[in-house]
Amino acid sequence: MDAESDNFTAALASALVTARGYTEETPYWCAPNHRYCIHCSPCGDHLLERHQLSVYHCLLTASTLAFGFDYPWDENYVNALARFAGFSYLRFGSTSAREEVFSTIKSSIDTGMPTLLRLENEMEWILAVGYDADTVFGLDSKFHALPDNWHSMLRDAIVITGNTAPDMSYKELLERIASALSYEAHGALERVIMDVLDHVTSENAMDTAGMMCGINGVPIEARWHAAEAFGGHDNLLCNICTNKEIHSRLTHIFLSKYIEDGNDETHGIGWKIWGALGVGPETGYAVTEQSAALILQKETQETLKRLFAKMFENDRAVCAEIQACLEQL
Repeated sequence: MDAESDNFTAALASALVTARGYTEETPYWCAPNHRYCIHCSPCGDHLLERHQLSVYHCLLTASTLAFGFDYPWDENYVNALARFAGFSYLRFGSTSAREEVFSTIKSSIDTGMPTLLRLENEMEWILAVGYDADTVFGLDSKFHALPDNWHSMLRDAIVITGNTAPDMSYKELLERIASALSYEAHGALERVIMDVLDHVTSENAMDTAGMMCGINGVPIEARWHAAEAFGGHDNLLCNICTNKEIHSRLTHIFLSKYIEDGNDETHGIGWKIWGALGVGPETGYAVTEQSAALILQKETQETLKRLFAKMFENDRAVCAEIQACLEQL
Protein backbone atom coordinates (compact mmCIF):
# COMPACT_ATOMS: atom_id res chain seq x y z
CA MET A 1 0.00 0.00 0.00
CA ASP A 2 0.97 3.65 -0.33
CA ALA A 3 1.99 5.70 2.68
CA GLU A 4 -0.65 5.69 5.43
CA SER A 5 1.05 7.06 8.51
CA ASP A 6 -2.02 7.55 10.70
CA ASN A 7 -2.82 4.11 12.06
CA PHE A 8 -6.35 4.88 13.27
CA THR A 9 -7.40 6.30 9.91
CA ALA A 10 -5.84 3.34 8.10
CA ALA A 11 -7.67 0.85 10.34
CA LEU A 12 -10.97 2.69 9.93
CA ALA A 13 -10.52 2.83 6.15
CA SER A 14 -9.98 -0.92 6.07
CA ALA A 15 -13.03 -1.47 8.26
CA LEU A 16 -15.22 0.68 6.03
CA VAL A 17 -14.13 -1.15 2.88
CA THR A 18 -15.59 -4.27 4.49
CA ALA A 19 -18.61 -2.56 6.03
CA ARG A 20 -19.58 -0.91 2.74
CA GLY A 21 -19.29 -4.18 0.86
CA TYR A 22 -16.45 -3.32 -1.51
CA THR A 23 -15.13 -6.21 -3.57
CA GLU A 24 -12.58 -6.65 -6.35
CA GLU A 25 -15.51 -6.13 -8.71
CA THR A 26 -16.52 -2.72 -7.31
CA PRO A 27 -15.70 -0.09 -9.98
CA TYR A 28 -12.65 1.97 -9.04
CA TRP A 29 -12.02 5.46 -10.42
CA CYS A 30 -8.44 5.82 -11.68
CA ALA A 31 -7.49 9.49 -11.17
CA PRO A 32 -4.31 9.46 -13.33
CA ASN A 33 -6.26 8.12 -16.33
CA HIS A 34 -9.54 9.95 -15.57
CA ARG A 35 -11.63 6.79 -15.99
CA TYR A 36 -12.76 3.71 -14.14
CA CYS A 37 -10.12 0.99 -13.89
CA ILE A 38 -9.80 -1.19 -17.01
CA HIS A 39 -6.91 -3.23 -15.55
CA CYS A 40 -4.36 -1.63 -17.86
CA SER A 41 -1.54 -2.09 -15.32
CA PRO A 42 -0.70 -4.33 -12.33
CA CYS A 43 -2.27 -1.90 -9.83
CA GLY A 44 -5.64 -2.98 -11.21
CA ASP A 45 -5.00 -6.47 -9.89
CA HIS A 46 -5.55 -5.29 -6.30
CA LEU A 47 -8.62 -3.08 -6.39
CA LEU A 48 -9.57 -3.64 -2.76
CA GLU A 49 -6.27 -2.01 -1.79
CA ARG A 50 -7.03 0.89 -4.13
CA HIS A 51 -10.49 1.32 -2.60
CA GLN A 52 -8.99 1.27 0.89
CA LEU A 53 -6.52 3.98 -0.11
CA SER A 54 -9.32 6.09 -1.61
CA VAL A 55 -11.26 5.85 1.65
CA TYR A 56 -8.10 6.76 3.60
CA HIS A 57 -7.59 9.87 1.42
CA CYS A 58 -11.08 11.07 2.29
CA LEU A 59 -11.07 10.16 5.98
CA LEU A 60 -7.73 11.89 6.61
CA THR A 61 -9.09 14.96 4.83
CA ALA A 62 -12.40 15.03 6.72
CA SER A 63 -10.67 14.55 10.07
CA THR A 64 -8.43 17.54 9.10
CA LEU A 65 -5.33 15.52 9.97
CA ALA A 66 -4.33 16.04 6.33
CA PHE A 67 -3.70 19.72 7.10
CA GLY A 68 -1.46 19.53 10.16
CA PHE A 69 2.17 18.82 10.95
CA ASP A 70 1.62 15.80 13.19
CA TYR A 71 -1.02 13.12 13.79
CA PRO A 72 -2.60 13.89 17.18
CA TRP A 73 -5.41 11.78 18.60
CA ASP A 74 -8.71 13.54 19.22
CA GLU A 75 -11.77 11.75 20.61
CA ASN A 76 -13.96 13.94 18.39
CA TYR A 77 -12.53 12.37 15.23
CA VAL A 78 -14.67 9.26 15.57
CA ASN A 79 -17.99 11.08 15.62
CA ALA A 80 -16.93 13.51 12.89
CA LEU A 81 -15.83 10.69 10.59
CA ALA A 82 -18.99 8.69 11.31
CA ARG A 83 -21.04 11.69 10.24
CA PHE A 84 -18.85 12.27 7.17
CA ALA A 85 -18.61 8.69 5.90
CA GLY A 86 -22.00 7.51 7.12
CA PHE A 87 -21.72 4.74 9.69
CA SER A 88 -23.13 3.98 13.12
CA TYR A 89 -21.03 2.61 15.95
CA LEU A 90 -20.87 1.65 19.61
CA ARG A 91 -17.93 2.60 21.80
CA PHE A 92 -16.47 0.58 24.68
CA GLY A 93 -13.55 1.20 27.03
CA SER A 94 -11.53 -0.42 29.77
CA THR A 95 -14.45 -0.40 32.26
CA SER A 96 -16.93 -2.08 29.91
CA ALA A 97 -18.12 -5.56 30.88
CA ARG A 98 -16.38 -8.35 28.97
CA GLU A 99 -19.55 -10.19 27.99
CA GLU A 100 -21.18 -7.03 26.65
CA VAL A 101 -18.12 -6.11 24.58
CA PHE A 102 -17.56 -9.64 23.26
CA SER A 103 -21.24 -10.19 22.45
CA THR A 104 -21.41 -6.90 20.55
CA ILE A 105 -18.21 -7.65 18.63
CA LYS A 106 -19.49 -11.10 17.64
CA SER A 107 -22.86 -9.75 16.50
CA SER A 108 -21.14 -7.09 14.43
CA ILE A 109 -18.72 -9.54 12.83
CA ASP A 110 -21.64 -11.84 12.00
CA THR A 111 -23.17 -9.02 9.92
CA GLY A 112 -19.88 -8.24 8.15
CA MET A 113 -18.93 -5.25 10.29
CA PRO A 114 -15.39 -5.20 11.75
CA THR A 115 -14.44 -3.72 15.11
CA LEU A 116 -11.49 -1.41 15.78
CA LEU A 117 -9.56 -2.30 18.94
CA ARG A 118 -6.73 -0.67 20.82
CA LEU A 119 -5.14 -2.62 23.64
CA GLU A 120 -3.16 -1.52 26.68
CA ASN A 121 0.43 -0.42 25.99
CA GLU A 122 -0.30 -0.47 22.27
CA MET A 123 -0.44 2.69 20.19
CA GLU A 124 -1.76 1.00 17.09
CA TRP A 125 -5.33 0.00 16.29
CA ILE A 126 -6.18 -3.46 14.97
CA LEU A 127 -9.30 -4.90 13.38
CA ALA A 128 -11.27 -7.65 15.08
CA VAL A 129 -12.42 -9.66 12.07
CA GLY A 130 -13.36 -13.09 13.44
CA TYR A 131 -13.96 -15.23 16.50
CA ASP A 132 -14.11 -18.85 17.55
CA ALA A 133 -15.63 -19.75 20.94
CA ASP A 134 -13.85 -17.34 23.31
CA THR A 135 -11.06 -16.38 20.90
CA VAL A 136 -11.01 -13.11 18.96
CA PHE A 137 -8.98 -12.92 15.76
CA GLY A 138 -7.35 -9.63 14.81
CA LEU A 139 -5.86 -8.22 11.66
CA ASP A 140 -3.07 -5.65 11.49
CA SER A 141 0.00 -6.51 9.44
CA LYS A 142 -1.04 -10.15 9.82
CA PHE A 143 -3.99 -12.32 10.87
CA HIS A 144 -3.62 -13.61 14.42
CA ALA A 145 -5.47 -14.62 17.58
CA LEU A 146 -5.63 -12.00 20.31
CA PRO A 147 -4.34 -12.95 23.78
CA ASP A 148 -6.88 -14.75 25.96
CA ASN A 149 -6.84 -11.79 28.33
CA TRP A 150 -7.53 -9.26 25.56
CA HIS A 151 -10.42 -7.73 27.51
CA SER A 152 -8.26 -6.91 30.53
CA MET A 153 -5.93 -5.12 28.11
CA LEU A 154 -8.71 -3.22 26.32
CA ARG A 155 -8.28 0.55 26.05
CA ASP A 156 -10.79 1.31 23.33
CA ALA A 157 -13.23 -0.53 21.07
CA ILE A 158 -15.20 1.00 18.21
CA VAL A 159 -17.80 -1.45 16.95
CA ILE A 160 -19.24 -0.49 13.57
CA THR A 161 -22.90 -1.43 13.61
CA GLY A 162 -24.12 -0.31 10.20
CA ASN A 163 -24.05 2.11 7.29
CA THR A 164 -26.01 5.35 7.44
CA ALA A 165 -26.56 8.40 5.26
CA PRO A 166 -23.73 10.96 5.59
CA ASP A 167 -24.62 13.72 8.04
CA MET A 168 -21.86 16.23 7.30
CA SER A 169 -22.56 18.88 4.69
CA TYR A 170 -20.03 19.94 2.07
CA LYS A 171 -20.03 23.40 3.64
CA GLU A 172 -19.25 22.02 7.09
CA LEU A 173 -16.40 19.96 5.66
CA LEU A 174 -14.89 23.06 4.03
CA GLU A 175 -15.30 25.04 7.23
CA ARG A 176 -13.44 22.33 9.14
CA ILE A 177 -10.59 22.36 6.62
CA ALA A 178 -10.35 26.17 6.56
CA SER A 179 -10.21 26.21 10.36
CA ALA A 180 -7.41 23.63 10.37
CA LEU A 181 -5.38 25.47 7.73
CA SER A 182 -5.72 28.81 9.52
CA TYR A 183 -4.78 27.35 12.91
CA GLU A 184 -2.55 29.94 14.58
CA ALA A 185 -0.07 27.30 15.71
CA HIS A 186 0.95 26.85 12.07
CA GLY A 187 2.18 30.43 11.89
CA ALA A 188 4.03 29.91 15.16
CA LEU A 189 5.65 26.76 13.77
CA GLU A 190 6.81 28.62 10.66
CA ARG A 191 8.47 31.26 12.85
CA VAL A 192 10.12 28.58 14.97
CA ILE A 193 11.51 26.87 11.87
CA MET A 194 13.02 30.12 10.59
CA ASP A 195 14.51 30.96 14.00
CA VAL A 196 15.98 27.50 14.51
CA LEU A 197 17.60 27.59 11.07
CA ASP A 198 19.20 30.93 11.98
CA HIS A 199 20.88 29.36 15.00
CA VAL A 200 22.42 26.09 13.79
CA THR A 201 25.62 25.09 15.56
CA SER A 202 27.86 22.05 15.47
CA GLU A 203 26.35 21.05 18.84
CA ASN A 204 22.73 21.12 17.66
CA ALA A 205 23.15 20.30 13.96
CA MET A 206 21.99 16.68 14.21
CA ASP A 207 18.96 17.57 16.34
CA THR A 208 18.06 20.43 14.01
CA ALA A 209 18.31 18.20 10.94
CA GLY A 210 16.09 15.65 12.69
CA MET A 211 13.58 18.35 13.57
CA MET A 212 13.36 19.57 9.97
CA CYS A 213 13.06 16.03 8.66
CA GLY A 214 10.33 15.20 11.18
CA ILE A 215 8.28 18.29 10.41
CA ASN A 216 8.55 17.64 6.67
CA GLY A 217 7.44 14.03 6.94
CA VAL A 218 3.81 14.92 7.67
CA PRO A 219 2.85 17.50 4.99
CA ILE A 220 4.69 15.72 2.19
CA GLU A 221 2.35 12.77 2.73
CA ALA A 222 -0.76 14.29 4.31
CA ARG A 223 -1.29 17.07 1.74
CA TRP A 224 -0.96 14.44 -0.99
CA HIS A 225 -3.85 12.53 0.57
CA ALA A 226 -5.94 15.72 0.67
CA ALA A 227 -5.24 16.46 -3.00
CA GLU A 228 -6.15 12.90 -3.97
CA ALA A 229 -9.41 13.19 -2.01
CA PHE A 230 -10.43 16.37 -3.83
CA GLY A 231 -9.08 15.18 -7.17
CA GLY A 232 -10.86 11.83 -6.97
CA HIS A 233 -14.20 10.85 -8.40
CA ASP A 234 -16.96 8.70 -6.96
CA ASN A 235 -15.39 8.75 -3.50
CA LEU A 236 -16.65 9.61 0.01
CA LEU A 237 -15.89 13.29 -0.44
CA CYS A 238 -17.69 13.46 -3.78
CA ASN A 239 -20.69 11.82 -2.13
CA ILE A 240 -21.39 14.95 -0.07
CA CYS A 241 -20.47 17.52 -2.74
CA THR A 242 -23.45 19.75 -3.59
CA ASN A 243 -21.84 22.32 -5.89
CA LYS A 244 -19.85 20.94 -8.82
CA GLU A 245 -18.51 24.35 -9.89
CA ILE A 246 -17.05 25.08 -6.47
CA HIS A 247 -15.72 21.55 -6.16
CA SER A 248 -13.98 21.99 -9.53
CA ARG A 249 -12.35 25.19 -8.28
CA LEU A 250 -11.16 23.49 -5.14
CA THR A 251 -9.91 20.44 -7.01
CA HIS A 252 -7.74 22.74 -9.12
CA ILE A 253 -6.22 24.56 -6.13
CA PHE A 254 -5.61 21.34 -4.18
CA LEU A 255 -3.92 19.64 -7.11
CA SER A 256 -1.84 22.64 -8.18
CA LYS A 257 -0.64 23.59 -4.70
CA TYR A 258 -0.14 20.13 -3.31
CA ILE A 259 0.81 17.53 -5.93
CA GLU A 260 1.00 18.71 -9.56
CA ASP A 261 4.60 18.75 -10.78
CA GLY A 262 6.23 22.03 -11.68
CA ASN A 263 4.11 24.25 -9.40
CA ASP A 264 6.35 24.48 -6.32
CA GLU A 265 3.78 22.03 -4.99
CA THR A 266 4.05 20.83 -1.41
CA HIS A 267 4.74 17.21 -2.30
CA GLY A 268 7.63 18.19 -4.55
CA ILE A 269 8.91 20.68 -1.97
CA GLY A 270 8.97 17.91 0.60
CA TRP A 271 11.25 15.84 -1.61
CA LYS A 272 13.53 18.87 -2.05
CA ILE A 273 13.71 19.32 1.73
CA TRP A 274 14.71 15.69 2.11
CA GLY A 275 17.26 16.16 -0.67
CA ALA A 276 18.76 19.21 1.03
CA LEU A 277 19.20 17.07 4.16
CA GLY A 278 20.66 14.10 2.29
CA VAL A 279 17.62 12.04 3.24
CA GLY A 280 15.72 9.56 1.08
CA PRO A 281 14.79 5.91 0.68
CA GLU A 282 18.46 5.01 0.86
CA THR A 283 18.58 6.38 4.45
CA GLY A 284 15.18 5.04 5.43
CA TYR A 285 14.01 8.68 5.37
CA ALA A 286 16.09 9.27 8.51
CA VAL A 287 18.84 11.83 9.03
CA THR A 288 22.48 10.80 9.04
CA GLU A 289 25.81 12.39 9.95
CA GLN A 290 25.79 13.84 6.44
CA SER A 291 22.52 15.62 7.28
CA ALA A 292 24.22 17.32 10.22
CA ALA A 293 27.12 18.39 8.03
CA LEU A 294 24.78 19.72 5.34
CA ILE A 295 22.60 21.77 7.68
CA LEU A 296 25.69 23.54 9.04
CA GLN A 297 26.11 25.10 5.61
CA LYS A 298 24.55 28.54 5.15
CA GLU A 299 23.35 27.58 1.69
CA THR A 300 21.40 24.61 3.07
CA GLN A 301 19.85 26.74 5.81
CA GLU A 302 18.66 29.33 3.30
CA THR A 303 17.35 26.61 0.97
CA LEU A 304 15.37 25.04 3.80
CA LYS A 305 13.93 28.39 4.86
CA ARG A 306 12.81 29.11 1.30
CA LEU A 307 11.25 25.67 0.86
CA PHE A 308 9.40 25.66 4.18
CA ALA A 309 8.14 29.20 3.52
CA LYS A 310 6.67 28.01 0.22
CA MET A 311 5.06 25.04 1.94
CA PHE A 312 3.27 27.34 4.38
CA GLU A 313 2.39 29.71 1.52
CA ASN A 314 0.69 26.84 -0.31
CA ASP A 315 -1.47 26.13 2.73
CA ARG A 316 -2.46 29.79 2.91
CA ALA A 317 -3.38 29.81 -0.79
CA VAL A 318 -5.58 26.73 -0.39
CA CYS A 319 -7.20 28.22 2.71
CA ALA A 320 -7.92 31.49 0.91
CA GLU A 321 -9.62 29.67 -1.97
CA ILE A 322 -11.72 27.61 0.43
CA GLN A 323 -12.80 30.74 2.28
CA ALA A 324 -13.72 32.42 -1.02
CA CYS A 325 -15.79 29.39 -1.97
CA LEU A 326 -17.52 29.32 1.40
CA GLU A 327 -18.84 32.81 0.76
CA GLN A 328 -20.76 31.38 -2.19
CA LEU A 329 -22.29 28.43 -0.33
